Amino acid sequence: MSVINDNFVQLLNSKKVPLKSQEIENGHMLHRMNFQIQKNRASAIEVIIQGGQDDYADAQVIYRNIYNMKDRAQEGQALELINQLNEMRTGYYNLFLAGDGEIFLRTLMRVGQDPEPLYQTMIMGSGIARNLVKEFETSLDGKKA
Repeated sequence: MSVINDNFVQLLNSKKVPLKSQEIENGHMLHRMNFQIQKNRASAIEVIIQGGQDDYADAQVIYRNIYNMKDRAQEGQALELINQLNEMRTGYYNLFLAGDGEIFLRTLMRVGQDPEPLYQTMIMGSGIARNLVKEFETSLDGKKA
C-alpha cells in the first residue's frame, strides 16, 4: 500500500470506523464501509484510492444505493430528477443512474498524504446522500416528505 492509503486506513482505525479493504486492478485500493442512510437502512461507502507511490493520488468516494428504481418505466423521471439535483443540491458530488436501476452518488478528488480532507469529504457526502434519499422517495415513490 502507498503512504496515502496507509494514512487513510490509520485515520479510519483511530476513529474506530470498521472497513474492508482490498486491492483492485492496477494496484488501486478499495475501502468499503457502511453508513446509516435511513433509520432502517444501511448503505455502503466505497473509497477508491489510486495505486502508486506518488505524493498525490486520485480518489473517488461512492455512496451506493441512494435509491433503487423499482419501475424502469420511471427512468425518464429519475434522470430528470438526477439532473435537477446535480444542478442544485449535490455540490461537488454527482448522482448517476446505473444500468441496473441503482442511483449512486460519487465525487472525484486529488488527495495527498494528509487523509483528513478525504475523510471530511466522505463525512459531508453522507449527509448529502441521506437528504437525497428523501427527494427520490417523494418524487418517484410518492411518499410524503
